[in-house]
Amino acid sequence: MLAPGLARVVAAAAFAAAAVSAWAEAEIKRWSGGPTPQLAAMDLAGRSVDLKGLRGRVVVVNFWATWCDPCKEEMPSLQRLRERMSGRPLEILTVNYGEFREKIAPFLEREGITLPVLLDTQKDTAKGWKVGGLPMTFVIDAKGRVRYSVYGERDWSDEKTVKLVENLMVEVPRARQ
Repeated sequence: MLAPGLARVVAAAAFAAAAVSAWAEAEIKRWSGGPTPQLAAMDLAGRSVDLKGLRGRVVVVNFWATWCDPCKEEMPSLQRLRERMSGRPLEILTVNYGEFREKIAPFLEREGITLPVLLDTQKDTAKGWKVGGLPMTFVIDAKGRVRYSVYGERDWSDEKTVKLVENLMVEVPRARQ
């Protein structure tokens, strides 16, 4: 049995840890930043990818870097979301912030991440999207409009987030008309 003073300290520490854990999940916010910025970049294989070509699909755009610990923690949940939604109208694009293929490719291989990666070596795309820190993620509806943004690490495979994405997918048939 713990002494009464020690028991209070242990209880307080447990409460604080739970509060920090709950606080650490970045909030999904409605987008109020105006029209969807342009996103056209080369992927790691040298192919051109343009967000406009993905109309009719819900798109999650995630800005990240290999040196960003919260980014590295978040990537597996984006991968799980992509796998869970396989065959449905969802695309996940990751945009690497300021690094080159030689740095990115070994990281992806080591971590087992197979998400598409677009290069933003000069950080121009991030500037256009007003990325103020990493990770930063945007959820775009099937009409190509940014609907939500998230600054910070999030579990993209949790039920609340999956439901949000599924709700946007319901709009896909109307967006294609």
